[in-house]
Amino acid sequence: MADATFEPRIEALERSLREGIAGSDANDPRRELGFSVEAADREVARSLVQTIAACDLADVGATRPRRDATGAQHIEEEATLQADSSFLGMLGTSGAAGLSVDRIDDVQTIIAVLRAGSRRQRRAALARLQQRLTDRKSLPGETVRTAVQTIAELRDVELGHELTHARAGLPGSEGRRARNEIDAWQRLTERMEDQIRHFWDGQIHTEPLQQLPGDRRAQLLMRVPDLSGLVVDHINAIMQGGEGGTSRDGRVRLVASLRFATDPRLVPALVGLVESERGELLVNAARAIGGIDDPRVHPVLADRFERTIVTDERLALAGALGMCGDCRGVGEVRNLLRLDEPPFLILALEAMETLGTPEDADLLLRFIEDQDVEVATQAARTLGKVSDGRVLDSLTERYNSSSIPALRATIEDALSAITARMELRGEEAIEIDWSEVGNKPVPKTGSRDRLATVLRGWNDYVVGRCWLLLGRLKPAIARFESASARRAGWVVPLIAVGMAFAHRGQYALALPAFRRALELDRTRIERNPIYVRAMAKSFLHRAEQVEREGRGDIARGLVTEVMTFDLRRAPGTVRFELKRLQEGLRREGYGSVGPSAA
Repeated sequence: MADATFEPRIEALERSLREGIAGSDANDPRRELGFSVEAADREVARSLVQTIAACDLADVGATRPRRDATGAQHIEEEATLQADSSFLGMLGTSGAAGLSVDRIDDVQTIIAVLRAGSRRQRRAALARLQQRLTDRKSLPGETVRTAVQTIAELRDVELGHELTHARAGLPGSEGRRARNEIDAWQRLTERMEDQIRHFWDGQIHTEPLQQLPGDRRAQLLMRVPDLSGLVVDHINAIMQGGEGGTSRDGRVRLVASLRFATDPRLVPALVGLVESERGELLVNAARAIGGIDDPRVHPVLADRFERTIVTDERLALAGALGMCGDCRGVGEVRNLLRLDEPPFLILALEAMETLGTPEDADLLLRFIEDQDVEVATQAARTLGKVSDGRVLDSLTERYNSSSIPALRATIEDALSAITARMELRGEEAIEIDWSEVGNKPVPKTGSRDRLATVLRGWNDYVVGRCWLLLGRLKPAIARFESASARRAGWVVPLIAVGMAFAHRGQYALALPAFRRALELDRTRIERNPIYVRAMAKSFLHRAEQVEREGRGDIARGLVTEVMTFDLRRAPGTVRFELKRLQEGLRREGYGSVGPSAA
């Protein structure tokens, strides 16, 4: 074919243009075009136009489309897509006409949307559910209890900001915890505002946000809509590189922490990153801006998608375009999943959350058997976002065959989302009986201890608690260890040791105690919000410590280890930061370590 003659030269020109523009004299486009290095720009431009025109003429009448860097095949891909004409596919977030979340009155339908909808639909459903609860007297008591329980138990990191405000209006301990969390955030914000003023006045020389631990930074930035203009302007300045003191890695961490922010005030800075940056900055900026409702977002994403050729950047941009309802990248994402290239699997599976359809189930189901827990977990999460009842049996079988708590927890959430989606599609909603979804780990039980041994063990434990109240850590730990030694299989003293070290910031010492406790009774820790928070924070902060010391492989091992547990009851900010750190270490090239997904 005629165009085969031109393709190598076009690709060579693209490469020389990219590298020459970047400042590499060895790849000056003039040499590729046959000019001397002193040739005028006008002559170079004319030759480029002639070469491209000749290539286009050679393409006329060809039986296959030309490969190019613009992704022009998306028109053909879009033609193969079928619009989702179901209730959920046509459901908007607001509007006086047509189907919209803010016009739904039935609480059960709102809850189903909250479990199975897109991020925008879930956000709107949560706001609508709050509106319905403001007039509780008009609702049946059972409906109110179901709505309150749904808000209290929802563990959606993407809705962290909205969930905190929703829970603050609930009665009881759940509402008190949410209000305490908001108070802690306000104190942190006030402190940051003072430090930001001092930073710009030159009184301090270290950028304050970079000094925060990862989970505290996530706690601050996941509530961007509530931040003052001063803090938002400071965040924008860092993203644009205007404050002058933050490294590129620091900017990457900051933009990654804004992934679920929804504030339009961030759009101009994020637009600048999408238009001009490359690599991790572009990937994280695309993820963040794709979830913001603003008319400026889609044109910028579409333009950058058409002019980038880097695979990971195109995947992130395709997923962000999917959030805007633009599926031009779906064919490319599917092809990458079929090729099964490990460096791009996570990003491709993530992009399918917004681009995929139920017809992609077979393609996605392959990856829930992957030996990499991160890949298998992301595949299960994606199936929960796009699949239908056809995958229930396969997911249930994988649930029963896996011993990895994180994968099992993700499959639970996916099954719940799929059944809610079936309900919204008018299909028969399947009520999952988790007691029948068997083979759950059984806590280890030992022989019954003698009464004297039990009493001595409790005596050591109580004395240890008293030493802790007096601030004497060393004798308290000795008593806890003594109590654990007296009764093999007793997990309570080991949890006390881990909690004691964690509260004092001695995370390296807390890890061994938590690991021993997890071996004895993992579910006791995973199902207790206080225990799982301390355990997850210990792993997170220790990983951050060793990463700062330059031991990235050890940090990756710690993060991978803790991400295999069921962390749904841990704070959303901790889970978010663990995921961000895991992705950052993976992209930096540190090896994948940890258990397989078998």
